[in-house]
Amino acid sequence: MKFAAKTLQSLRVRRAAVAMLIAAVIAGSGWLAYELALQSGFGGLQRAADDRLSLLQLTLDATIERFRYLPTALAQAAPIAGIYEHPDSPQARQAANQYLKSLNDAAGSSDIYVLDHSGVALAASNYLDNNNFIGQNYAFRPYFTEAVNSVEGRYYAVGATTGKPGYFLWHSANENAQTGVGVAVVKVDLHPLQNEWKSTGALVAMLDPNGVIFLTSRPNWQYRPISHLSESQLRLLRDTRQYGRAIDDLNPLFDGERTDHGMKVVRIKEREERTSHEYVVFRRPLPKHGWTMVVLFPLRSVQQQAAVVAAAVMLAVLAALLTYLVTHQRRQIVRAKLNAHHVLEQRVTERTAELAETNSLLSAEINERIRTERDLRLAQDNLVHATKMASLGQALAGVAHEINQSLAAMTTYIAGARVLLDRDNKESALSNLKLVSAIVTRMGALTQHLKTFARKDTASRQATDITAAIRYALSLVDYRIGEQGVTLHVLVPEQPVYVIGNAVRLEQVIVNLISNALDAMRERPQRQLTIDLECGEGRASLKVRDTGRGIAREHLSSVFDPFYTTKDVGQGLGLGLSISYGIIQDMGGEISVESTLDHGTTFRIVLPLAGTLALHTAVAIQT
Repeated sequence: MKFAAKTLQSLRVRRAAVAMLIAAVIAGSGWLAYELALQSGFGGLQRAADDRLSLLQLTLDATIERFRYLPTALAQAAPIAGIYEHPDSPQARQAANQYLKSLNDAAGSSDIYVLDHSGVALAASNYLDNNNFIGQNYAFRPYFTEAVNSVEGRYYAVGATTGKPGYFLWHSANENAQTGVGVAVVKVDLHPLQNEWKSTGALVAMLDPNGVIFLTSRPNWQYRPISHLSESQLRLLRDTRQYGRAIDDLNPLFDGERTDHGMKVVRIKEREERTSHEYVVFRRPLPKHGWTMVVLFPLRSVQQQAAVVAAAVMLAVLAALLTYLVTHQRRQIVRAKLNAHHVLEQRVTERTAELAETNSLLSAEINERIRTERDLRLAQDNLVHATKMASLGQALAGVAHEINQSLAAMTTYIAGARVLLDRDNKESALSNLKLVSAIVTRMGALTQHLKTFARKDTASRQATDITAAIRYALSLVDYRIGEQGVTLHVLVPEQPVYVIGNAVRLEQVIVNLISNALDAMRERPQRQLTIDLECGEGRASLKVRDTGRGIAREHLSSVFDPFYTTKDVGQGLGLGLSISYGIIQDMGGEISVESTLDHGTTFRIVLPLAGTLALHTAVAIQT
């Protein structure tokens, strides 16, 4: 009896030890999985923050660099020199004000104005407004006091007169001022950037050197310091009236900081909320502006993801342990009842199941890769089609003009036919109706070509007449050529020239090259576009030359890179040439560029011929 009780107690102790061991293994695996998942989550946040900060920095620099040249040009302009030489002259003031207003309207800046040696505004772009800058003294602004020792600079502040914030770009006008220092100032509105941040839902903040937030995707964070400021910092902000208000130093944004897995974590308590939230914060200094760009990610999201992973791992470990215990007990029973042959057969069966599962996983992975490749090809086709539709949109103005002209002619001929029929002159009326029929045929051909160009084609390669593609492309941009007064020279063979390619995509490339050439010559005094097609050695060579502003030699290697463009901000994304490069490569051809600044650019496309061609005879067409 005592032996049985002792055995039962020993069994209970063993079971308790096993249970404790299982609990320890599950807890340890959950803790390890949580730590690894948290570390991986932080690594993902670091990569996302780096990408986001890089994109935000590029957007900010692109926005500001549009206006960087204005203060320098403004300080050297003749109307500004005139008002500095004759500050009391009404004519000089009127000329300077009108010049600043026209320059501000053209550049799209917020305000432009010039100060005299005492800091008083002599002329301003908003001189017509009741609340203009003229006569206001801005000597308290740092951009005026720094002009004594510096040539140019930048400064962000809230306007002392308008109450609107902006980025002030200034340049010293010492050479123009008769005495003391003069300053030319351009104010740039950066709020569109802030609105873009807000629309994306990202937590972004821009800090000044004092740690005060002046641009942010959260409006209630604006003009709040992230930590307590010193008395000298508060005095400087108060004296310069940089933000037009007193900074609430008693309620800094960051309520506490700590380090978690090497990451900076801050606690933020919103004014309208009673609870605090923790964020992982990433910073990037912007030395050019003296600012610091900050992006924040909620810590809770990373912790929740890590907790989910830890729970899944703990359940998996628990299931594995339970499976192991059940299997272990079953094997003990099997060993007691079956011989070695049965045990070996069981092991072979288990191994076969593992191999089948592995094979199934490999098959699933192969299918996923095939599906991914198909989706990638579909996305590439959609991008090509979208770019083609953008080119089609540029040509619609010319098509509308052509159709309007045809409709006007049809109206005239029909009215004439009615008069002739009233006079019983049937032959003349029939002649007018034939002309109307010809016009309708021409309009039908034009719209049919637009439908063909707009359709979402495949990337199939076949024998394609490149001369027809050139004619169709010119018909789409003909109105722009005439509207810009461009002289057109076309040198193409009289007979068709067949190359290996895709007709619609080849036409799309030609439209893109011609449109780029027209954009490059828009402001040039001499506008001449030459299209030359030559054949030889089994290849067709198409050249598109313009007399535009050209491309710098150091930028030629980047012309076919995605998102590279020489156009102004808002005039294009820089995808046309990149997509054209891919289309020509898919056709087995080559595309290259040669350019000289202020002389023009030549794009050359080389494609393999589809068969034997007749002798090359060039036909010159001038417009």
